[in-house]
Amino acid sequence: MTGKSAIAILSACAFYLCSGLSVRGQATAEPPYVFLLRSRNAVVTPERTKHGETGGGFIQVTQITPNVVIFLMRGAVVAGEDHGGSAAMQFSLNQDLEVVATRAGLRPPRLIATSWLIGTLNSSLRHGGTAEQAPACATLRSGSEPLIHMCVKPHTVGGGENLLVNERVGPFEAVVAPGPYYLTQTFALNAVQERTCYAGSAAAYFDPDPRLDSRWNEVLKPFRAVPKQNFGFRVILRVVEDVAPAETPSPPAAESLPPPQPIPPTKEPKPELRP
Repeated sequence: MTGKSAIAILSACAFYLCSGLSVRGQATAEPPYVFLLRSRNAVVTPERTKHGETGGGFIQVTQITPNVVIFLMRGAVVAGEDHGGSAAMQFSLNQDLEVVATRAGLRPPRLIATSWLIGTLNSSLRHGGTAEQAPACATLRSGSEPLIHMCVKPHTVGGGENLLVNERVGPFEAVVAPGPYYLTQTFALNAVQERTCYAGSAAAYFDPDPRLDSRWNEVLKPFRAVPKQNFGFRVILRVVEDVAPAETPSPPAAESLPPPQPIPPTKEPKPELRP
């Protein structure tokens, strides 16, 4: 029994050791090209009057894999209730990055960019109150030359309108060379409620958890059941190795036929002679 137990233990250890080596080998396999994030300048500017409020408001840059980076902007603005007011929020990101090859003998890198905007625009008063989302744009440059430019169009509601925004732009692709690049991303929200005889509010809501006061629950009520975990303006940037050009199939060779030959004359049968 002792010998069998020892053999079983040794077999199990060998199995786990081999599995660990296999997983480690898979984990160390790098993609052909990777991003190196360099200097960054990210600014969020909230503005509000006495009867307005801003919530959330941040810019996050996440390198989820060596060759994929996500740039995320989130925030919310509300204004009004029983008084006139306004609130706004501007986002600006400038990010330096570099495309680096992980080994020699590669085809050129291909950059792939996609943008995605999700949020709600709300207004509760039929005769006043507007909420707007400005163009959400991102541009990737090499020096001063733009390589990829993409924008999500602006949206505005007012007079009791409500709108769920869920727009995607891209993917856009560009074959480039290894080296430095420069990404700019901008986004803005605005809510204005004029002073009237009736209570009303306006809101631009592009953050899953902006921590707003409960007094704004009424204006946000139309979309309260909508999942909000993906709210915000995100840009996804990926770098891969360019695919090899497809080989053009050669046309089929012309079939060679034998040269034409003259048709031999036919011999007419001789008539039979009878005695």
